Amino acid sequence: MDKNEAKELLSFHSTRNEDIDNMKWEKGFLGSLRPFRGELYEENFFEVMECLRALKDEFSGIAIEKDIISDIVAIIHYPRVWLAPEGMLGSNHLVTEEQNKHLLAWTDIIESCFMFLLEDDVEGAFIDYEDYLNGTYF
Repeated sequence: MDKNEAKELLSFHSTRNEDIDNMKWEKGFLGSLRPFRGELYEENFFEVMECLRALKDEFSGIAIEKDIISDIVAIIHYPRVWLAPEGMLGSNHLVTEEQNKHLLAWTDIIESCFMFLLEDDVEGAFIDYEDYLNGTYF
């Protein structure tokens, strides 16, 4: 995946892309949560992480594109708000405990990766993700 593809894909996963008729908008990381249809898509998490991997060099400069930051922050922020007891998923009891656990883990892993990339620590950025892939995260 090249950088432009990663940027576009992140914009779909964050539902910030204006092409709302694209299936990736509806079935992406945030789009699949509103409205929630009872299923989480792990492949969305994988795609977000691969976008971060493709964009890792973008975080080492003095300035980072606002759209990249906005997309990542949305992907991290909204699931937590929606899963909170007063959030749309939490208050309606729409997710199972297992789904809640995984969605929060995914957002934690994305956030950790993002923070390490901001600190220019590419080596440390993907440790939690690798643990998840290897089945040793939980």
